Amino acid sequence: MRSGMTTADERKARLAAELRANLHRRKAQARASTADAARAGDTPPSRPSASSPGDQPDI
Repeated sequence: MRSGMTTADERKARLAAELRANLHRRKAQARASTADAARAGDTPPSRPSASSPGDQPDI
């Protein structure tokens, strides 16, 4: 434990570091799958745009 850190503070710091590491890993995996799809000539699945006409409510 670092000096001045309580057990709760240390636990929060560990959790934050773990969450950051998971986020970086997921981003790297997403980049890799997009690159793999581009090399294979496939297009990765896209999310529909919020501005597409089908998403707008009829008034």
